[in-house]
Amino acid sequence: MPAVCAIIRGRMKTSPRDGRQLITLAQKLARDAERHAILSASLASQADRLLLAGLKILQRGSTGSPAPTNEPSPPRL
Repeated sequence: MPAVCAIIRGRMKTSPRDGRQLITLAQKLARDAERHAILSASLASQADRLLLAGLKILQRGSTGSPAPTNEPSPPRL
């Protein structure tokens, strides 16, 4: 990686091979960033669902409603 930094700063002679290496590195970094963004969005969505579920449980507890069971809910008409 230090060689890449030196190429970017222009301290070394650059060649087409160096340019291709920089492009390859940039593409890899872009793919990694995209993967992280997708993962981050997924985790944020999951956190939102868990937060809402926790709030619903707290609301039931404060209103004196019975605790939820694992039985399926009746179908809505």
